[in-house]
Amino acid sequence: MEERIVSIETARQIAKDSLMSFGVEEAAAVRGADVLIASDIRGVGSHGLPRLIMYERDIVNGTVNPKPNVRIVNETASTANFDCDFGCGITVAPLVMEKAIEMAKKTGIGLAGAKNGNHFGIAGYYSLMAVKENLAGYAASGSVQLIAPTGGAEAVLGNGPNSWAFPGGKTSPGIMYDMACSTVAGGKIEMAVRANKEIPVGWIQDKDGHDTTNPLDFFEDQNPKGKIVGTLSPLGGVKGYCLTVAMEMISAIMTGGATGGTGRGLGYFMLAIDIAKFRPFEEYQEAVDAYYNKIKNSKKRSGVEEIFLPGEIEHNYTVNRLKENIVPINPVVQQDLTNLAIKYNRLPAGASVDDFFAMY
Repeated sequence: MEERIVSIETARQIAKDSLMSFGVEEAAAVRGADVLIASDIRGVGSHGLPRLIMYERDIVNGTVNPKPNVRIVNETASTANFDCDFGCGITVAPLVMEKAIEMAKKTGIGLAGAKNGNHFGIAGYYSLMAVKENLAGYAASGSVQLIAPTGGAEAVLGNGPNSWAFPGGKTSPGIMYDMACSTVAGGKIEMAVRANKEIPVGWIQDKDGHDTTNPLDFFEDQNPKGKIVGTLSPLGGVKGYCLTVAMEMISAIMTGGATGGTGRGLGYFMLAIDIAKFRPFEEYQEAVDAYYNKIKNSKKRSGVEEIFLPGEIEHNYTVNRLKENIVPINPVVQQDLTNLAIKYNRLPAGASVDDFFAMY
């Protein structure tokens, strides 16, 4: 089986239909599908359509509530804290950033937290929600326990996914980063297992705290469906460890969210800032253009053809994907999608991958 190319709208419809078949309500499924496909468009394939199988599993095992009662439990003019009722993160987290944006437009800053959430996809989706409104945005979340503290061999910390994003200038793209506090996100270990590839030294440790290049050492009995027993390496060693603790303080301890565990009940922290409250927005844009050009045109190291600003590669990737209107789907994910459609009676038993895509 080969990689299959579908249009962006087809990929979004596949995600929506799949989420609804799991019991997610339509409006929430629309939000969740947009988060997933935004990941694929940005080239972050590990957090796009391949994640559907994880969300389905979490609904089946009770980690995720497919029909949550999302509500604000504390609110001021510029702050709000949500109880997400254990809803699927990609369907509830957008509501938290929407509230932060709403408050920022009124007061200049919006700080929205949440408890009782779950895995929310790529952090950059939420910071870029603010950028679309000409605001600066920040998003952070807890995660399942994946990192050991410096000197430890047991995962007791999440990997602190977080993202800052800033609107671009008149001629330059926006500036953003989206990263976890581990050297790589856990999804990249799963992708390496699926591709049957080794990983670089420094990505993970095995259950005894030793570096390894075998992604299967991350799982009990080297079973990719087994319990996670290895740990992700913190970015930059002790500095990444410190950042992880800070992320859990702001997204979990402060908001009432969980710190790791099964990933059930995670907290979020969303921030939106109205730049125009600090200086005229056009003046800001001119400053961004000058800053971008200063970095872009600075002296390059031997062998380097181009210097990129944070998020620029993903921005270029997004522009190209939107222009080409394509989302590639690898063979493993094609089969996963087909199996899910059969499981939820959208296809008959024994249906093929071709049968699945014929629905679209």
